[in-house]
Amino acid sequence: MKHLQALNPFRWLPHRTALLLYVVFWLILYVATQYRAEIKVRELHRLRKALSEKRAEYLQLNASVSQRRSYSALKPILDSLQLLLPTEAPYVISLPQDE
Repeated sequence: MKHLQALNPFRWLPHRTALLLYVVFWLILYVATQYRAEIKVRELHRLRKALSEKRAEYLQLNASVSQRRSYSALKPILDSLQLLLPTEAPYVISLPQDE
């Protein structure tokens, strides 16, 4: 019987159960932390891509608005409304203040 116990590769298991559970706990914690970090990195990449797309859309819209606000784009509209552009710079009208 003693000879069979000597051949058993897991004869140390009952004596080291607490150590084994401790190692398994830290291993599970390590894997869970790595998994969570991977999810965060993927989310970060997704958000950076979305931000890049939104920035490109903003630049495109900004260029379009700037083009519509240019003098050459506004001149036909002003002419059709029979509005004249001022030739003099604006000035401030000062009003007397009542005391």
